[in-house]
Amino acid sequence: MNGLRGIGLGLGLVALVLGVPWHRATASPATGAVIEIWVRGKSLPGEQGAPHERSRQVNLDRLRLVTVDRFDVQYDRKGQYRGITLRDLLRRFKPEASVDLAILHFANGMAIPVPFRDSVAMSRLDPFIATALRAGSRATAAPGTFPDIVKKDSPVDRRPIQFSGNKIVVADRWHPEVSSTTEPGFSPWAHADTLVGVELVAAAAYYAQFDVGGDASVRAGLALFRQSCQFCHGAREVGATFGWDFVNSAPMSGYQDSAANLYHNIAYKPTNAAEIGLMMPPLGFLSEEAAANIRRWVQALGTTSMPPYK
Repeated sequence: MNGLRGIGLGLGLVALVLGVPWHRATASPATGAVIEIWVRGKSLPGEQGAPHERSRQVNLDRLRLVTVDRFDVQYDRKGQYRGITLRDLLRRFKPEASVDLAILHFANGMAIPVPFRDSVAMSRLDPFIATALRAGSRATAAPGTFPDIVKKDSPVDRRPIQFSGNKIVVADRWHPEVSSTTEPGFSPWAHADTLVGVELVAAAAYYAQFDVGGDASVRAGLALFRQSCQFCHGAREVGATFGWDFVNSAPMSGYQDSAANLYHNIAYKPTNAAEIGLMMPPLGFLSEEAAANIRRWVQALGTTSMPPYK
C-alpha cells in the first residue's frame, strides 16, 4: 500500500476557507450516511465468515453532529468538518465490556482495527466520522461530495479514492499494529474510503482465529499479517476484502508456489499489472525472508481449520 506521502491531491483540489457553504457528502444505497454497527457473533468450528449479533443501522444525519477544525492525513491539510467522533458513536451503541476492538469496514473492502478502549491510541488517532466538509469556492470536486484523492505516484493502481456519504478523518498516519520501521512507507489510512460498518470484537479472540500454531517462521508470518496484510486481506471470509482472500482465493495458490514467487509479487509489479488485475502496490519494505514467513503461515492457515471465534 502506498504511503500517504505518495498521494497527490492535484492543484486547486480544495481550498479550506471559512465562511463558504458546506459540501455535503452524497449518499448512495450501498454507503451513504447509514452505517451498520454490530458485535461479532460466535462461530462454530469450521464455519466461515463473521456472524452478526446485536446489529444496528445508524443514520449519521440523525445524530447530534459537531463542527471541528481537524488535520486530515489523507488530504494532508487542516479543514473544518462536521460529523461525530468514533468514540461518541460507540458510546451511543454501548458495547459490551468484553469487546475492545472496533474493526472499521470500508466500501472498498478495507478493514482497519482500532483499539477503542486504548486511551493512548484513541488520543493519537482521534478518529472522526465526517459527513460534510467546508471547502473553498474553487474546489474542483462536484458540489455535495468530498474531493477525490488522486494517486499520482502509484504505477499500479491509479484509481482515485472516492467518498460517498462520509469519510474517516484521523490526525496521524500511525497505526498501533504497524511497526515503526515500516510506518514511513506504509499506512492503512492511505486507501480508506467510505465507512460502511463497525464490527466490535474481543481483540484476543479475533486474532486467535488466525493463529494456527506452527514453528517460529509461521508465527513470524502471522505477525507480518497483522502488521502489513490484515488491512486489505482476510482469510476464509474473516477480515478485509480489498485484496484476495488468503485461503479461498484461487489466484493466491499460484503465488505460493515458492517463497521467491510470493516475494516478487509483494515487492515488485509487472508493467501490465493493472491489465491483469494485480492492483496491490509493491511493498518494497518487506524482505525475502518476510515473504517466506508469510508463505509458511498462509500454507499452515490453508491446511488447518481456523480456530472458532469465542
